[in-house]
Amino acid sequence: MDYSDEVATHFAAPRHAGLLADGPGRLVCGDGGSVEQGAWVVFRLRIDGDRVLALAWQAWGCPHTIAACSLAAEMLSSSTRADLQAFDPLGLRARLEVPVLKTSRLLFIQDALHKCLAAWDNGGQLNP
Repeated sequence: MDYSDEVATHFAAPRHAGLLADGPGRLVCGDGGSVEQGAWVVFRLRIDGDRVLALAWQAWGCPHTIAACSLAAEMLSSSTRADLQAFDPLGLRARLEVPVLKTSRLLFIQDALHKCLAAWDNGGQLNP
């Protein structure tokens, strides 16, 4: 399969991948998908008040999954809660040239971010 230049760039050097270092703020986490579904993503956000202080992600999946997580993290770094709420991972589809058959990978990111928001609201932490 051919991948767009943007996918190749993010796959070769993913932004914000890995675990979060210790730091100030509260940790909220969320995941989406599963290995059985062909992709699994986990987002971890360190938050304080209404702001994302830091974020990181881990993923298992194809280059489109990795690139989409990297681009989403790049776009959401240092964002507000409102930015996170308004973020639509399906908007990444055109930029990354994700085939329609792989759109579910973007929905897994959406699921993970929604779980982060739920943990943010509930003061809890989902720790996948």
